[in-house]
Amino acid sequence: MMTSTALIIAGVIIFWSLVGYLARASTQKNEATDTIFWSIAAGLVVARLIFVIDLWEIYQKDWLSVLNIRDGGFNSYSGWFAGLTVLLVRAKKHRQLMSFYLKSGAITAAALFPLVVIQTLYNTSPSPLNINAQTSSGEYQSLELNIGKPVVINFWASWCPPCRREMPVLARAQQTQSDVKFIFINQSEAPTKAERFLMSQGVDLENTYFDFAGDISKSFGAYGLPTTLFFNAKGELVDRHMGELSEASLQHYLRPLLK
Repeated sequence: MMTSTALIIAGVIIFWSLVGYLARASTQKNEATDTIFWSIAAGLVVARLIFVIDLWEIYQKDWLSVLNIRDGGFNSYSGWFAGLTVLLVRAKKHRQLMSFYLKSGAITAAALFPLVVIQTLYNTSPSPLNINAQTSSGEYQSLELNIGKPVVINFWASWCPPCRREMPVLARAQQTQSDVKFIFINQSEAPTKAERFLMSQGVDLENTYFDFAGDISKSFGAYGLPTTLFFNAKGELVDRHMGELSEASLQHYLRPLLK
């Protein structure tokens, strides 16, 4: 299943390519593609800036973390607004440029519409209210998700660099936020290897389980690591994040669940 981020990237690539193709014989070809570049740049900068401002109490502890965009910390609404504003302002006096953008936008939307519908149907399908995970001894244990408070499930592996980087953040959150239940499900590794890794990093986790065959992650469409799932107090899957989490991006997902 294609993620929302993948859909956005695919859409931008298709749109940019179509504009370049339609403008190939035009004297405004360079301006047409350059405008897209600056629109994307403006969108990314504004999206990151608004995200950082919203979570400034966390980022001010470590200013360099502002530059760590690997945490996926972007405010998408403000980013789209800024990017589209730059695009329209630069194109409003050039009817031919506007024509390129409108045609390319329509074709891109038509191409991605079926994928968006499929993703929407998939994301709105009911998630299971419990899962069966294995303990380090290989015994199955039923984990309830409808427990009256938010639940976070993190799929990880010791060989995964972003998993290793985010683990201390998740461990601290588990220790300090008792109003959220954190569950860690290791993917396809021997328990001794996973436990040895955690000990070597000085990370103490509760609710650690194993998904030796990868069945649990597949059932949630989690095909990359790390993937973190966010459930509300009713056990409904409301959000997901693929990639590294920072303290700020984790709180970005938890805030709506704790209101």
